[in-house]
Amino acid sequence: MKKIIIPNTNFECSRLIFGTGSLLNIFNKKKRLELLESAVDLGFTHFDTSPYYGFGLAEENLGEIFKKNKNLTITTKVCLYPPSKLNHNFLEMVFRKSAGKIIPKLSKPNIDFSIDFAKQSIDKSLKKMKIDNIDILLIHEPIIKLLNIDEWKNFFENLVKIGKIKYFGISSLNSMRIKKFLNTEKKLFDIIQTLDSIDLQEANFISDNNLPFQITHGYISSLKKRQPKTPLKNVFKNIINRNPKGAIIFSTTRKKNLYEITNLLKINDQ
Repeated sequence: MKKIIIPNTNFECSRLIFGTGSLLNIFNKKKRLELLESAVDLGFTHFDTSPYYGFGLAEENLGEIFKKNKNLTITTKVCLYPPSKLNHNFLEMVFRKSAGKIIPKLSKPNIDFSIDFAKQSIDKSLKKMKIDNIDILLIHEPIIKLLNIDEWKNFFENLVKIGKIKYFGISSLNSMRIKKFLNTEKKLFDIIQTLDSIDLQEANFISDNNLPFQITHGYISSLKKRQPKTPLKNVFKNIINRNPKGAIIFSTTRKKNLYEITNLLKINDQ
């Protein structure tokens, strides 16, 4: 798979990023690891995760892959955490997600915009993934009125200085949340990761503010939701043209989808 430099940075990664938000929908650990290994074999060099994904287990599974593949890079996040605690075993995770359908607070994320808790989470993430530093650290679903931008900016810059992270930024499914950070006096981002689709084009606010698309996601899930009869191959060119120079996150629980998406990339992204 071709590599790109994320615009406005010097960071190199695979054109497609493997997202682990749905990884724990695979209950069998061996199959989860096989899927991640297949992604590596197909040229994915960058992975997107969060302490909230699988209530920490996605990061743990990535740690086993990173241990064997030292050239891989990672995005993880802070401020949106698993309920109750940072560490859950598999049975706890399954119980909370299942019971949470009846009692929502059991699976509801812990939202915490404190730097002290972020420090704990970062250390846990490094330990779980068996890595020394985080390539990209994002605030997960930031709410501007709940953040002290000066404190967070200083915190991020110090993490870069001591080598704990390389880049920082913000990530949200809600474009309005990100928009509010674009015109602040101090920029709380090197990288913006945002939702986009070929029909609604939610990320247009990025280019409207004279910024390049860096990392986008949501194209295939929106296609399945709103245009379920449209074959992916018919619109894949439109997907990559939405973000022609940045990286696009792709998530799946099936190997055959990995092969399909990488083949379509070879054909359409020359």
